[in-house]
Amino acid sequence: MAQALVRLVNGVSPAAPGWYDVHRQTQRWWDGRQWTENVIHHGRPITATALRAATTRMQWMWVGVGVAAWVAFLVFSFAFGPSAAFALAALPVVGTAAIVAAAITGSRLIAAVPPTPGSPIDAR
Repeated sequence: MAQALVRLVNGVSPAAPGWYDVHRQTQRWWDGRQWTENVIHHGRPITATALRAATTRMQWMWVGVGVAAWVAFLVFSFAFGPSAAFALAALPVVGTAAIVAAAITGSRLIAAVPPTPGSPIDAR
């Protein structure tokens, strides 16, 4: 009640119920008072909790890919010498890129679908 009064006094009306974009190809349902668990991600319905869990799994998978690339580079470099290190120099670059990309994209999506209530007006 107090939040609604503050919004009306400040000239900001509450957002109407509906689907609101929260991230690239991700919409979340606003019921007029708070965010619900209903999310549409890439055209498929999913709950906000399930989306956060899937995104977290995706982040850890890509971190694993990045670490595996680094381990492969180090093993082959020590096993076969400098020529192998030079030939496999792309592995650390790919591994680091996988870790960084997972951290950035996953974190942005997790932040876009928070478990705490807010409003579409607060996100602007």
